[in-house]
Amino acid sequence: MQYLPNIFYPDNEKPKLALLENLFREWYQHFASNGSALEKHVADDMVFDGFYPHYFSQKKRILFIGRETRWMSGDNYIDDLYPYYRETKHIGSRHLNRDKFHSRMLYIAYGILNGMPTWQEIPYASEIGDTFGAENGLSFAFMNISKLSNDSESWAANWGVIDASLRLSTVDRNFIQEEVAVLEPHIVITMRLGDRVAALGKRTPIRASEQANSFWVDSGDRRFLLIDTWHFSAPRKKAIADYYIPTCDAIRRSEATTIETEATPQS
Repeated sequence: MQYLPNIFYPDNEKPKLALLENLFREWYQHFASNGSALEKHVADDMVFDGFYPHYFSQKKRILFIGRETRWMSGDNYIDDLYPYYRETKHIGSRHLNRDKFHSRMLYIAYGILNGMPTWQEIPYASEIGDTFGAENGLSFAFMNISKLSNDSESWAANWGVIDASLRLSTVDRNFIQEEVAVLEPHIVITMRLGDRVAALGKRTPIRASEQANSFWVDSGDRRFLLIDTWHFSAPRKKAIADYYIPTCDAIRRSEATTIETEATPQS
């Protein structure tokens, strides 16, 4: 099992990597000891994730949470994807700029970290990728709600396996919350996970809409903004109207709420 990426990280992030490695080893052992609950999968089908270099130096720490990986059993997601962003600029046969899932993460992260400019002012994903994970570039964290790889020929989400992984990851011990605690995000963007986001902590609704539902989430001693959007590869969804504007609106709304709360005199 590859618990950690084999890429360069600054010294200040290495303690976080050590925490993730310990957590992932224990998570793997938990799955290995309860294999009958994994919907015909085994612990060796697990895929680990985490954060890209210089994530902890960002003005706002953004964590994206997807559903499941594909054809990555035993791998580390961060290690596999990093060279696609930085070097090849291709995801399989698709150019990075044409891959909805990955380009939208890069565009939205860039917008959030650069004052939420208009969509037209955001560079192409391939240009963002030139310095992604570098000291002077942007970075984010990524994890899936399921730690099991979907190695089927169908590209539909395997909700049976996703939910089996989620149940096993939160019974007796909530490994998902523990990973989020290590990552310490300010903003978590999930991809149409619905009530599965309950695994992240106690939610306080901020606003619900067709495009995005937003919440404050209290998990342990931390609070973060959660925005549950459409899945980033959903068909017939518009990058600006269905993702970028609703995400920016949710962030502005949360910031206004924070300012109002801080400005309210305490009795």
